[in-house]
Amino acid sequence: MKIKVMIVDDEYIILDGMASFPWNEYECELVATAQNGREGLEKALECSPDLIFTDIKMPEMDGLKFAAEARKINDKVKMVFLTGYDNFEFAQEAVRLGASDYLLKPVNFVKLDLLIKKLRDAIFEEKQTSRYYRDLEKIFQNELPYIRSKFVNDLVHGRIRTRYDLEYQTKAVGIHIEKYICIAITRENAHSGNEDSWPEQYAFLNIGEEIFNEFCEAVLCEYDDMNLQFNFILLFQKEDPERYCMEQAVAACDKLKQVAAEVIRYKICLGISNMETDVYNMNAKYLEACRACSQSVYLGDNTIIHYKDLDDVLRHDHEITEGKKQRLFMKIYSGQIAEANKDIEEMLYIPDAELNDCKYMALDLLVACMRYPFMCRIKCKIQEEEYDFSFLQDGIKVIGNARSVNEIVQYLTKGFSILATQNYKNADDRYRNTVNHIMDYLQEHYSEDLTLDSVADQFYMSKTYVSRLLKRYVNQSFLKILIDIRMDAARRMIMEDNYKMYEIAEQVGYNDFSYFIQAFKKKYGVTPNEYRKTI
Repeated sequence: MKIKVMIVDDEYIILDGMASFPWNEYECELVATAQNGREGLEKALECSPDLIFTDIKMPEMDGLKFAAEARKINDKVKMVFLTGYDNFEFAQEAVRLGASDYLLKPVNFVKLDLLIKKLRDAIFEEKQTSRYYRDLEKIFQNELPYIRSKFVNDLVHGRIRTRYDLEYQTKAVGIHIEKYICIAITRENAHSGNEDSWPEQYAFLNIGEEIFNEFCEAVLCEYDDMNLQFNFILLFQKEDPERYCMEQAVAACDKLKQVAAEVIRYKICLGISNMETDVYNMNAKYLEACRACSQSVYLGDNTIIHYKDLDDVLRHDHEITEGKKQRLFMKIYSGQIAEANKDIEEMLYIPDAELNDCKYMALDLLVACMRYPFMCRIKCKIQEEEYDFSFLQDGIKVIGNARSVNEIVQYLTKGFSILATQNYKNADDRYRNTVNHIMDYLQEHYSEDLTLDSVADQFYMSKTYVSRLLKRYVNQSFLKILIDIRMDAARRMIMEDNYKMYEIAEQVGYNDFSYFIQAFKKKYGVTPNEYRKTI
């Protein structure tokens, strides 16, 4: 694709000269010429140029006003002003206001050559970037159903870290949530071994979404294949009364029971959460629906249970979301002790939680923490290490006998700190070993044309990673380390007095003798020859 060029100038000689320029050789195409700003605007609308060369002083509409109007048509267009010395200050002001550049008349074709190459590269880069984002947007739109499903899954299971992340992701997937009710559904005898086929699951999700959409503003849904459970979120308008929302949810569940039984021979158990307006509480509402659904399973026969109808004891259950657990374990296994301890305190110091609630949550954390290395989704160092879990194994007895939440928190923070320190030490040893190998390599190959990129390639790492390792464990940059090694080798060779100075420079990796002298003087305060005289 060629860059479209347009020239606007009321001087025929300039216009003709610019039009005669070999644009094709620069991957450009001259698409239009004009003799004043008004005519230029008409042609800019027709041909959408990428690059415009325009005079400043022209009849009917001057170049500055033309440029401003042309930018309204295409704010990405590059604008170059052609001007004489008497309008030089205008051209400088135009560049200050956003023009790409200016050329003095008569046009110097050497300068024009350099300017076009610069602008051509900039335009191609912008077009490539723009095309990349357009393609990315297209991919995003194609994958939006899957992305929404993943978002709903993260939302109900409490995996979204902050309110800011939640707001950003909600907007990104085009979902607006003002008021909602969660509904959890399981098929009777779903855990008996006769699992549903994927077509049946897909059919039920579609049936549920279609029916629920009749009773609310919108529906979000997902299938939890771990628990063999269908989850639906019914969205309502902010103004809808709570009683109306609950009645609609119950009516929708009644209809779904009937249709499921008739169409796919499903007998289902349904749990309905309380209504909520805070999206960040979605996981809590989901758990309400799950608890209600679990009670519905015991009653059977297509039962619908409201969470609000359950015993008050159930209403005060506390659970730690999977998302919070994952974030805590990542901090523990990466050695972030202070951050992990802070998370533990936030999880267990809950105003309305009873001691037994905290014991349950603490035991849940212990078991999950022991399983975490084996449950990592990708192969990583965490899985390869051996850990001493004895303190966690003792935790069942300690936590079971605890007489206060404070005792539980103290035990967990101490135990998890041991695990974090243990893992950090292992990681620290690995990093130091890697740095030692890098330093050995530099000592052996300093005479070669070494760069940070070449060393990183040698160790199959990114240059950023190598740079950070050296900075952390040697407290010096790669270049400073390499220069020090080379200068020390040069100093020893000078002391041996077997080589000429330029030979020493070459043997320690310097093809530029003058640069070698500068580096040596900067390191030792004297030139190589002056240093030799002191020996």
